[in-house]
Amino acid sequence: MNKERAKEIFKSEDMISVMHEDREIYIEEVIERNEMARIHPTDQPNIVQKVPLYELKEQE
Repeated sequence: MNKERAKEIFKSEDMISVMHEDREIYIEEVIERNEMARIHPTDQPNIVQKVPLYELKEQE
């Protein structure tokens, strides 16, 4: 996923389905300087991790 789309999804009031390694996730923060995102699985908000934006996929 590119940085601009990740920022759009992060700022959106709508729930947009984003996947990371076959799990639906929520983007908590887009870290622009190194093109990373802080995320958590939608069903486990206590498991937070930083991942490269290129690993995130928007569901259609």
